[in-house]
Amino acid sequence: MRRLVVAVLAALVVAVGLGSAPAGAGPVTTVEREAALGRLSIPAIGVNAGIIPVGVTKAGHLAIGRSVRDVYRWKHGVLPGQQGSAVLAGHTWSKGPGVFDNLGRLRPGNIVVVGENRFEVTRVRKVTGMSRQAVAGLFSDRGKPRLVLITCGDRNDLTGVYRTRIIVNARLVRRR
Repeated sequence: MRRLVVAVLAALVVAVGLGSAPAGAGPVTTVEREAALGRLSIPAIGVNAGIIPVGVTKAGHLAIGRSVRDVYRWKHGVLPGQQGSAVLAGHTWSKGPGVFDNLGRLRPGNIVVVGENRFEVTRVRKVTGMSRQAVAGLFSDRGKPRLVLITCGDRNDLTGVYRTRIIVNARLVRRR
């Protein structure tokens, strides 16, 4: 059953281009949730954003909101600082500033702060045509705590379609 849920949500991420997938991280206390979430800060690109937990729509799509200044995470996924990959998705915006407009400018070594957790960027990449397996590979509830930031890139101004995804990976360097 867990594999089916992961596969379905991975397909959602490909279709929507943003989001996260399930994790068996176990119950989380309110204190842990507040400490893990808080706000997202990325000084190198001027990001200071709220984090909005979201569910899925009746059609099974990730319920990404309209805010272009906040980031989104699947409400049942791994929290930043927990074991596995915490995924935060944010919009780029063609008609004004979007929270992740400059995500592709991050470099290894840049710092990302989520709540009380501090991460160091390890990889920045631009991906075209992500398969379900590639998307599923972004998500895990195992291994050391890490962060994945994702947004759309290379917008075709004629069609409005984004041709790539920008994916940033970061490792936990300090938990308060």
